[in-house]
Amino acid sequence: MTSLARVQIALLFYSCFCVVSFTVAVYAATLFPPMVPNAGLWIAALTAAGMFLGAPVAWLIGKALPREWHSPLVARQSPLAHEPAREI
Repeated sequence: MTSLARVQIALLFYSCFCVVSFTVAVYAATLFPPMVPNAGLWIAALTAAGMFLGAPVAWLIGKALPREWHSPLVARQSPLAHEPAREI
């Protein structure tokens, strides 16, 4: 069973990946002369391919996270940090 934090991180990574794949598709379809006549088709195809390829990658990244966010692996204070001063 997966935790809600893992799903949220997977969704965050997936949405960022989709934005990047759309941007790459727009640049590729408008900058390469052979693709320009059918730019809309190429943008749709490359974006769809990025969405289908990004989903399993995002899920694997979400599954690779620690089970609990309060584990020492994630929520450990830096040894360089010091206690905040309470002087007013």
